[in-house]
Amino acid sequence: MTTPLQAVRHRRGWSQSRLVWELTKLAEKKGASIATSASLKTLISRWENGHATPDAFYQPLLCELYGSTPACLGFGWQSLPERNGSIASSPTRLLTKAEWTHDDLHAFSATFDSALNRSSVEEIDRLAHEWLITDPPQIIELSAGRHIGESLVAAVEHRVIQLRRADDFVSGRDSHALVRKELEVTTRLLDQAAYTEDQARRLLTAAGELAQLGAWVAADAGLYAEAARYTRGGVLAAHAADNAPLTANIISTLSYQIANTGNPHQAAVLARTAYAGARHQATATTKALLLERVAWADAKSADLRSCERSLGLVEENFAHSTPDEDPDWVYWLNREEIDVMAGRCYTELKQPGRGEPLLRNAIDNYNDALVRENALYLSWLAEDYILQGEIDHAAELATRVLELTRHTNSARTDDRLRYLATLLKRYETVRSAAAFIDLYRSLHTTRRVHCP
Repeated sequence: MTTPLQAVRHRRGWSQSRLVWELTKLAEKKGASIATSASLKTLISRWENGHATPDAFYQPLLCELYGSTPACLGFGWQSLPERNGSIASSPTRLLTKAEWTHDDLHAFSATFDSALNRSSVEEIDRLAHEWLITDPPQIIELSAGRHIGESLVAAVEHRVIQLRRADDFVSGRDSHALVRKELEVTTRLLDQAAYTEDQARRLLTAAGELAQLGAWVAADAGLYAEAARYTRGGVLAAHAADNAPLTANIISTLSYQIANTGNPHQAAVLARTAYAGARHQATATTKALLLERVAWADAKSADLRSCERSLGLVEENFAHSTPDEDPDWVYWLNREEIDVMAGRCYTELKQPGRGEPLLRNAIDNYNDALVRENALYLSWLAEDYILQGEIDHAAELATRVLELTRHTNSARTDDRLRYLATLLKRYETVRSAAAFIDLYRSLHTTRRVHCP
């Protein structure tokens, strides 16, 4: 469906590149500096496909440029504040600055933390794109000299945490650019700055964590070869930092992706290697995570007995969790996630009677704001109902997955939805299944996604 912003641009006969040029020229006339051409074109694509809404800075510019009203362009807007030489603390006002300061970065970081704490999806999405077009602290600090301070190292570590939390709400295709940029500037800092041995270890750890996150979000975007490259770099950084648990997490991330897209037996070997290499240094929660990856590889290998043993060890270790000792990257592993993984394993092993109650109970207690995960986990629950012959119930859940997937922009959710459509196509004589297949085809024809 064509959005109002797409329609008005098409009526002008403009390409997106022309719109970038026109917006930049108009902003310059008003004394404002805005995003780079590449970043602005990304923003325009998201505005026009309905994945984001222009903020209070861009909305009046678009209205003036098109000679249109907010209603006609599909949004309401606040007036752009007068430029009086002072900069407000809001991130959209910070974007008009030619040069950022440490205070500006602190204000932006605090705003990002606040949005994450409130699970404000639209605000996180907007801030994530503003992150892409602002100067990071690594570059600001290097411009002042090679010697870096503790505050910068702490800022880099905190930005890794922020990106990790943002991935809960921003899809891999959108967060990949964020992580890639952050890894590039952190690597540049390691190459060019002067620092202490402890600072080097912390920065290498941050680089390793960014590489692990990069592998994860690249896979979510369907960029599997790039995900493997992140893994190689991450292992080198984590090893240089003498961080065995992080090294294991990176290797087990690769094993998870290979289990999904390649040889599950090879994935099982990698997952067990990761666990063996870190089990003496890892926290109980970390060991539970590494063992989950073993269990998943076992399930994909159709090894029920080995999978059951691995899931038992997951429970045993998770029962001894001490969150205060855990690395931040294991923050997401809770009771619901443990049950979801077990449920998924049993679904993969064609044991729907064991998988269905685990998935159902976990989903009932799951955070609704985590749209991508809800879509993924509901897809496995729907698969359980298909295996049990409850087609009406499966089609109902598949329709919910379809609605959620329209907002995820994730290769993983697209793949799961396509698989559900393939399974339900066998039951097209059932009215509910036929209705789902028709809806799937109609909605995905415009997205050029292969339909069964």
